[in-house]
Amino acid sequence: MKQTMKKIVQTGYGLGLLSFAEAKKVVRRVQKDLNLDDDESIKLAQELVKNSEKASKRVLGTATEFFESALVKSGIASKGEVKTAKKVFTKRADKVKTAVRERVKKGLHQFRKKR
Repeated sequence: MKQTMKKIVQTGYGLGLLSFAEAKKVVRRVQKDLNLDDDESIKLAQELVKNSEKASKRVLGTATEFFESALVKSGIASKGEVKTAKKVFTKRADKVKTAVRERVKKGLHQFRKKR
């Protein structure tokens, strides 16, 4: 039982993009070993997803830092240009998220603009 839990913990970064459905599958595999009831297994699955989101954010944050640093050090872009690009991409990503949410709410599953 301890070995199974250690394996799950050790694969933390591998679970970085773990969805709740995938977490439930992992928990079902170890449910007998851990003698968990259904409520406890759901809580474990939720905790795995929560931890995987944290790990994913840390990894993406570190990767972003290294990428930005490499851009500046190589002379491809200045710090100001990197900062401006981040703002532009963030605004555009927010616009896309908003548009997708609105279309889903309206029941439109086509993501192309009508001409």
